[in-house]
Amino acid sequence: MPTLLSALMAAAVLLSGCGGDDDDDDPVMQAPDPAVQGQTVFRYETFGNQRFWTDAMQLPQGIAGAGVTPLQALGLGLNVNVGALSDGTAQALLDALEQVGNGTPPEDTALGSPAVTLLLINEGAVIGVVPFDENGDRKPLGSDADYNGMDSLDIAGGDKVGVTCALCHAKTDGSVVPAGMVGPGSVGAETDGVIAGGLDVGAIFAAADNPLAYLPLLQLRFDALNGATIGKGDFAGIASGGTVADATAAARTYLTGTFVDGEEEKRYYGSTSFDATPDGIGNATYIPPFFRTDLAAPWGQSGAFAELEDFNNLVYTVALDPTSLLTADGRAFLNVLAGPVGDEIADRYEAVLRDTGVIPDGMAASDVLPLVDVARDDLAAGSAAGPVGRRVSQDKLDALTAYTDQLAAPPAPDGLDDQLVSQGQDLFTTARGEGGAGCAGCHTANPNEPVENRIIAIDTLYRAYGMPDVILDRSANGLTPIQNSTAGPAPSYDDSVVVLDASVRGEQRGQAKPLLLGLNTKLNYLHDGSVGLDTPAAGLEALLDPARGENAPHPFYFPGNLDNGDDQNGRDALVEFLLSRTTTN
Repeated sequence: MPTLLSALMAAAVLLSGCGGDDDDDDPVMQAPDPAVQGQTVFRYETFGNQRFWTDAMQLPQGIAGAGVTPLQALGLGLNVNVGALSDGTAQALLDALEQVGNGTPPEDTALGSPAVTLLLINEGAVIGVVPFDENGDRKPLGSDADYNGMDSLDIAGGDKVGVTCALCHAKTDGSVVPAGMVGPGSVGAETDGVIAGGLDVGAIFAAADNPLAYLPLLQLRFDALNGATIGKGDFAGIASGGTVADATAAARTYLTGTFVDGEEEKRYYGSTSFDATPDGIGNATYIPPFFRTDLAAPWGQSGAFAELEDFNNLVYTVALDPTSLLTADGRAFLNVLAGPVGDEIADRYEAVLRDTGVIPDGMAASDVLPLVDVARDDLAAGSAAGPVGRRVSQDKLDALTAYTDQLAAPPAPDGLDDQLVSQGQDLFTTARGEGGAGCAGCHTANPNEPVENRIIAIDTLYRAYGMPDVILDRSANGLTPIQNSTAGPAPSYDDSVVVLDASVRGEQRGQAKPLLLGLNTKLNYLHDGSVGLDTPAAGLEALLDPARGENAPHPFYFPGNLDNGDDQNGRDALVEFLLSRTTTN
């Protein structure tokens, strides 16, 4: 608490300059530069998904009903952009800081008021959460000249709330409230492209009044598989039949519940993770950064997309509004991917939307769905350009890519040991047969060069993959068979590639290689975030330590095993080098 108090008091000076018109955050762009237009898309473009999040998921209703306070919002990993605040809200926070400085508990100030949370959302200050008025127009930021200080978030009156890329791929500089002070969320100036570390997507979704609206991307128990389910830990899956209340409770258990793995308690839907694949599998993966996207490829954790624009289109047309799955093309996409399991997902999803009133009685699904706004709906189902037959504006997709391509990688942290960095670089680039770590055999040695565009086979990354169970032969569709491994110390490691993998574009089942940039901003490693400790350095040390075992995921250590003697100094050098990696432009 003393550290928090001093930080909040120091932030008062900065906050006192907030409010009023802020040119840096004004979404009305004058320049034709695509990257400038892309910032608007990244921060504010929902493509109409406010209808899904408000009318189907009922997320703002759930937040209001639960009385979520600003302190609790920061605890969920949400981030607040001070550049969007109105004078009145900035003053309210200043008053709260003064009260905290005088000894008032933060929860007894505006920081503990649910009404302030709704005010922050209404002013567009919660990063990645965008308010719209009853006419469907995006509301001005609190700092915009045309912001109406008498306005409020009125869901009953027709206001809606949507979400954007920035929810997961942006945070703040922490200049007002640093991450870690009251939770993983932060308050300050918006910083785009970085991972929203600690964002609890599962808990946020669980707060919605109708989390079943997200059913295809939750973990299901499949009738078509004789009651089987695929996911982490002991979660039994959301069963078919039963009541809406029972299914809703199961969904919330999946989104927020925990299981014990050895001596460690883990979440079914991990923090800093997001599930973008509509396969009914519990396979939320660690949120990747979205800076210097010009250096990364392919896209999606499984490498299913060769082009960034295609991956982004999947996110907009499925992950942020899965109602497209109930179109004819959406159903065809699910059927091609998973046959009878895909058909079950679609049938159960339509039934849930009817049972929860999203599809009104007597109306066909096509009368009200999908909710997303698209520029094209004539694409072949399953195509990379539009897996559910739909594609949002190409101009906006291009602008978004132009923006994220040029977003700078985070700088290296201060205080690194130059000698250790140099030693680590030598180990990174030197082959194992010559005494090095051999990392450059897979990973790009020069951080300014693009990642090699190839998929690493799943059985290379996880030697215990063994002989997985074959669930469905998809060879007639040119796809790898659906198969699931239950072997080894990490049986859920392959879950994210059980259904949607790179075979949709003629590649092997496996995983795409990550950008090794800005690692000093990460706490967890590997695509499932399964390796991590309380600091980036400690997590990297654990990743490289052969004590994890030869059958653990990504079993590439230094030294190769502890039988040849531990080399702590070598690992320290590798960690120092990895933390130093950034781009020069």
